[in-house]
Amino acid sequence: MFKLALSSASAIAIAATGALAQDVEVDDVIIVSTQKRDQSVLDVPINITAYSGDFLDDIGVEQFDELADFVPGLEIQEQSPNNPGFVIRGITSDSGEANIEPRVSVYQDGVSISRSRGSYVELFDMERIEVAKGPQSTLFGRGALIGAINLIQAKPEFEFSAELTAAIGNLGYDKVEGFVTGPIIEDVLAGRIAAIHKTRDGYVENADGGTDFNSVEVQAYRGSLRFTPTETFTADLIANYQRDTPAGTAFISGSFPATGASEVDVFGPASLNTFGNFADRDLGLEREVYGVSLLADWELSPAFTLSSITAWREFNSFESFDPDGSSLPWTVFGEDATGEQFSQELRLRYDDGGMVSWFVGASYFDEEGQQSAPLFFDEQISQPLVAGLIAGGV
Repeated sequence: MFKLALSSASAIAIAATGALAQDVEVDDVIIVSTQKRDQSVLDVPINITAYSGDFLDDIGVEQFDELADFVPGLEIQEQSPNNPGFVIRGITSDSGEANIEPRVSVYQDGVSISRSRGSYVELFDMERIEVAKGPQSTLFGRGALIGAINLIQAKPEFEFSAELTAAIGNLGYDKVEGFVTGPIIEDVLAGRIAAIHKTRDGYVENADGGTDFNSVEVQAYRGSLRFTPTETFTADLIANYQRDTPAGTAFISGSFPATGASEVDVFGPASLNTFGNFADRDLGLEREVYGVSLLADWELSPAFTLSSITAWREFNSFESFDPDGSSLPWTVFGEDATGEQFSQELRLRYDDGGMVSWFVGASYFDEEGQQSAPLFFDEQISQPLVAGLIAGGV
């Protein structure tokens, strides 16, 4: 199947029509795993919003911050893919420091990816997304004091299928996304490969020439295998990789006009200066996020199931800003962050279809991270700009 969207406006119009026309039917109830077992969303006694991957495609959700438009009580702020903020019920979790625990947990197939610099991932080839609001520390750990977002990626299937979607839009927007899945060994081993490549020119003009600011440049790949040697055992091996290289984030001074402008315009072009290629890098972000997960479920009996989640994940990012928002070589700020984690979870679940069901489990999580934030500023320029404040002026 091949789909082509000729413009962003037409894609939005089609998505809006689909959302208004969709009826809720009993047969379409989403199965969620928020309580560590498969349940109808109607049977989960917590405040949860869940959408299937097909519905997300129908309404045109392509990235994390767009998800918030359709989830009550959720806001996602994206200064850049390296600096997201998650807001649930008016409480924000946006700290990127390596030593601070996030307050909104983000999970990918049961694996915590909550560390801010690595949590903003592309939502492509999804099975479903679950957003649980309110304190969820019992189910998702101490990092879920405000809530949790659970991303479930599509898994390999034993029937061949494939899809390719292409879209173009304004500001040089283009996207190619697709997947292919099918059997490798009949009824025993299946594979799936999915990818997305998306670019868009910056929408804030660079008044000094060069690349415009706030652009999009992302590519992400996923490969997965499903192994089912018996009817009671299933294992999924998933490898993810994502690379983001957008141009610099636009900061616009409220005091100094952009180059060539006669007055300040906070909605106009930006003039930024990097001290002659600060830290041997241009303004912008270079980020890589990658990891491997192994999910296994073993049905010990009709009532007991043993589950294991083993995962390794790493991210590396460097982003540079010009926070004074002017063409003056005054200040420039950078952030160099890395993180590596390994986790293991074991869970025994009991459910015989009766009134009582339970699970018991144990988990191990090890994380190493570091962060440096170099800041350069020019004292000769700083002195006259702050002299009034030093002298007690306004």
